[in-house]
Amino acid sequence: PAPLPSPPELPSSLWGVSTSAWTAGVAGLGLLETGYLSYLKLTGSEAFCPVAGGGCGDVLDSDYSVVFGIPLPLVGMVTYGVVTALSLQENGEELLPGLDDLDIRLTLLLLATSLATASAYFLFILNTKFVGTSCLYCLSSAFISFTLFFIRLKVCAFLKHNSAFLFFI
Repeated sequence: PAPLPSPPELPSSLWGVSTSAWTAGVAGLGLLETGYLSYLKLTGSEAFCPVAGGGCGDVLDSDYSVVFGIPLPLVGMVTYGVVTALSLQENGEELLPGLDDLDIRLTLLLLATSLATASAYFLFILNTKFVGTSCLYCLSSAFISFTLFFIRLKVCAFLKHNSAFLFFI
């Protein structure tokens, strides 16, 4: 049988930069933000909150900032780190041998969807349990998560439209 054609190249997103590079950059920002918040949470340090009447420390020190005993910023940091590594792999770096493009694309979509879903839930918690409190880090993380989600949706829509491969999307 004839070999299957290779999947199409990932589309450039903006200014000729590939979507995998955009994903790596945005996830890298999330990694930095959650790394800072993880440091604060684990050391008990006070958060710098540039918003007037800031509630960043209130949110970070609340019961909602821990999931099954694990600090939520640490979970985010690990997730953003995995997204960054997978995106760099998708962009041509050989960081994680043995992964093919389809595995990487589907895993990135799953992780981006998980981040966006969790961010939506945490924004709901912020608006219902911390009424009147502003948390710039919460809003930044949600923006980063949704940006990753929409970048990955763009990749999947491109592949579905321009590919002979079957995708369940």
